[in-house]
Amino acid sequence: MSKIKKNKMHKRLSDEIVGYLYVLPAVIFILLFVLYPIVYNILISLQKYDISTFQNGVKDFVGFENYKNIFSDTLFISSVSNTFIYTIICIVFQLGIGFLLALFFNKKFPGANITSGLTLIAWVMPMLVIGIIWKWLWASDSGVINYCLQNLHLIDKPIQWLNEPKYAFIAVTVTNIWVGIPFNMLLVLTGMTTISDEVYEAARIDGAGKFQSLKYITLPLLKTTMVSAVTIGFIYTFKAYDLIVGMTQGGPNHATEMISTLIYQENFTTFDFGKGSAMANVYFLIIFVVAIFYSQLVMREEEQCE
Repeated sequence: MSKIKKNKMHKRLSDEIVGYLYVLPAVIFILLFVLYPIVYNILISLQKYDISTFQNGVKDFVGFENYKNIFSDTLFISSVSNTFIYTIICIVFQLGIGFLLALFFNKKFPGANITSGLTLIAWVMPMLVIGIIWKWLWASDSGVINYCLQNLHLIDKPIQWLNEPKYAFIAVTVTNIWVGIPFNMLLVLTGMTTISDEVYEAARIDGAGKFQSLKYITLPLLKTTMVSAVTIGFIYTFKAYDLIVGMTQGGPNHATEMISTLIYQENFTTFDFGKGSAMANVYFLIIFVVAIFYSQLVMREEEQCE
């Protein structure tokens, strides 16, 4: 009997070891490429780490001095403001237009699947490529947008879309809205397909119109989908970098400067790695808080479903 118990214990121990071996590569990957960079970046943000460090190897510990400097830096505050405004505007329009398109493509008509699939081309293209293409479209002299507006007699002379601060921010925002609409449409459309037609049929029998069905059936049942779209959209848009670089590189006069582009400049243009790391940590903290908030909402929804 004891021999049987020993064999079971040995088999259980072997299974556990095999399980740990399967998990080990993922753990090593996370330690090397996720946790280590985060910890190292935090350490750099607490030091005076610039181009001179490579020459003399001296890294003076300055505590939270870099953090004090960035929060007193008007350019950093401006980039934070730009990023939040840019993100909020993009999410509102992307989700709103995406929702309307999802309602349209949720109807049964010939070519609906093909047409909705074609709209995803904008989303799957590399952001840097999209930025360069739209830079040509927004061009003041030879751009298609100015050409169309002038032919429609909406403007008298070409607008300097990417050369004037008040227009540059509008240009990058409109471009990113265009990019994000297909993703939001797909997300909402997927959520709509999970709503049974029997629910709508029962509502019609009870005398509910299309607007009432939308208000009391579609929107409440899409709550989780909407929260997911907003959260993912926030994280995706908040870390905007390649689109901005492709179109304006943060200009003109820092009008389209985002946190991500400013972090790059601090680290690889001015080579102030301590200050750049402090900015990156603040940037990471904001996205981390949003991710935690999203995780809590998802867990709460799952508990309610159970």
